[in-house]
Amino acid sequence: MPPVLGERPRLLVHLLAWSLVGVILTALLHPLLGAPWIAAAVFSLPLALAAAPASLSGFYLSRALPLTPESALRVGATTVSAALVTAGVWAALGHLWWLALNASRVAEFSLGPAQPAAVAPRLVTVGAMGYIVSMAMHYVFRAYERAAAGERSVLRAEIAAREAELRALRAQIDPHFLFNSLNSISGLVGVDPVRARSMCQRLGDFLRDSLTLGGAGQIPLHREIALVRQYLEIEQVRFGPRLMVGSSVSAHAGTAMVPALLLQPLVENAVRHGIAGLVEGGTVSIVAERAGNAVVIVVENPRDPDARARKGTGLGLDIVGRRLRAAFRDDASMVVEHTETRYRVVVTVPANPAHDQGD
Repeated sequence: MPPVLGERPRLLVHLLAWSLVGVILTALLHPLLGAPWIAAAVFSLPLALAAAPASLSGFYLSRALPLTPESALRVGATTVSAALVTAGVWAALGHLWWLALNASRVAEFSLGPAQPAAVAPRLVTVGAMGYIVSMAMHYVFRAYERAAAGERSVLRAEIAAREAELRALRAQIDPHFLFNSLNSISGLVGVDPVRARSMCQRLGDFLRDSLTLGGAGQIPLHREIALVRQYLEIEQVRFGPRLMVGSSVSAHAGTAMVPALLLQPLVENAVRHGIAGLVEGGTVSIVAERAGNAVVIVVENPRDPDARARKGTGLGLDIVGRRLRAAFRDDASMVVEHTETRYRVVVTVPANPAHDQGD
């Protein structure tokens, strides 16, 4: 079905265009044939509207004959032939309509002494030109639709690529976290089996929640931080009073949407490379605040300047940075700051659009 029939705005434009053809034909009949204005309008406007559905045949013709440099001559010849045939049929219809108006014996509809044969050439000329213009518009709309379809295809490909990248990055987090957790449990099994069992139970609860929420792609920041606290509770079984946790999330910041387990590698590093290296332990701090149209998340932990740093793979920070770029492009960032005694990671993400008018 031609798109013009399924879209009201385009249908109105199509009918208005052929109404304009009727106005032009009215203007021609009055001076050239001496037809009264009313009679010329009564003849021309219905006849022009009758041509509107006939011109839709150009839609199917434009689909059957795609316009390319190689087919331009063939398309032109076919269009002119179709225009003349359609205009001829339209002129014959005009002839019958002319006779019907004169036979009505209504004085206002009388077209004067001119014979229908004198009108036919003008109808053929106007009808053929109108059909050719209609064909040109079909080709223009066809080109526009192809361009729009191409843009949609590229956009879908970009979205699919981003989703695939997010899934791949998400898949890297699970073994990374699981390795660290199982390593912690193995350290407790021989020393304190009761605490090791408690850690296993907490780990099971955490994995169940993380897998459930991870399938959603993005979750509210307050839920993400709740997951992080679950992980830290697992580690608190191992470290006891050496590991303390502090968290503060403002109400407006907590509604921001972030990829599930985005902060997980950061708190793993805080425990593994910060708390684990300090005899007295310390506090892992997580703070999230709204800053204009962004939410700033700070993960901070103490570090021992005299202890030899435990060599890591750098995978955790790399995953966080790549997930931020995949999810938010240039609207998110991650900055790592450290001194001799403190390690700080600042993550900035867009605020939830639904709450942009908060604060």
